[in-house]
Amino acid sequence: MNRQRKDNAMIVRSLVALVAVLLAVPMLFADAVAQPKPKISATLRIDWIPGSHHIGPLLAVERGYYAEEGLDLAVKPGKGSGATVQAVAAGSDLFGFADAGVMAIAASKGAPLIMVANTTPRGPNGAITLGPKLTSPKELEGKTLGMVPGEASQAAVSALMAKYQIPPTAYRVISVEAASKVPALLTGKVDVIPGFRFGDFLRAYAQNKNTKITLFSDWGLNILGNGYFVTTGTLAEKPEMVKSFLRATMRGWKEAMADPKAGVASLMKAYPETNREFAELGLPMVFEHMQSEATKGKPLGWMADEDWRVTLEVMKGAGLEGTSPPAKFYRNVIE
Repeated sequence: MNRQRKDNAMIVRSLVALVAVLLAVPMLFADAVAQPKPKISATLRIDWIPGSHHIGPLLAVERGYYAEEGLDLAVKPGKGSGATVQAVAAGSDLFGFADAGVMAIAASKGAPLIMVANTTPRGPNGAITLGPKLTSPKELEGKTLGMVPGEASQAAVSALMAKYQIPPTAYRVISVEAASKVPALLTGKVDVIPGFRFGDFLRAYAQNKNTKITLFSDWGLNILGNGYFVTTGTLAEKPEMVKSFLRATMRGWKEAMADPKAGVASLMKAYPETNREFAELGLPMVFEHMQSEATKGKPLGWMADEDWRVTLEVMKGAGLEGTSPPAKFYRNVIE
């Protein structure tokens, strides 16, 4: 009888222990699930003071999309595409957003860089004028053009003139400082300035509503605009992190397209000194450049070999070295 009691007591103790273990398992599992994944701290260095073509990442930061992907991302202003390219190549910033042609020139000279998405495949560069909009490149003959020495637009103008067989003697070029480029047009010092639609054009338009722009892409010369890039080492060693960055970035852009007011609000919140009118006018323009003829029907950010071929050919006039194929300069990581 005593033995039976002992056996029963042992069985009860075993059952109690088993129940305790079973109850503890879900709690341990819940604790494991509840533990947040460690976030990777990273910076996205953009090309300039934040504006309408930088809104996607800013909205993604505000809504926590990078955090959901395990990234603690900070968007940092830049001082031109060239400086941004150098910063990423040197490892000072993990991600960069800059002119595709400028990045390609650096990569052709040995910088370990590769573009992983481009949100302005329809080139935003064009000829900016006051008064009637230019309808043909031939109308540039006899005009005075104001250009900043070494700017990306300079190579585009040279390529355009060559394409339409307009000799250098048919027009005049005046060198201007970056800060005086738009004023030179507005004051009549020059007849034409090349520049981005949501950059120099908007700066001029905000001051004179008679400002017009004709895109070089409308004249058959589509040069890629800004895109996101990393070092080749980052892409090779951390491809999933790059994909995570792009998922969050494109999510931000898609939501900005669905709700432009929220997009502009995110820019104003992050950088209150921004000109709101400038941003509100520019954002719809940015959307119009998110697909080129060659990328229509493809995911946002996807790049076409054809667009890269044209861009690289033009950039030869701006210092691009070698004859490497487009595949050296970009990789479609967008899923």
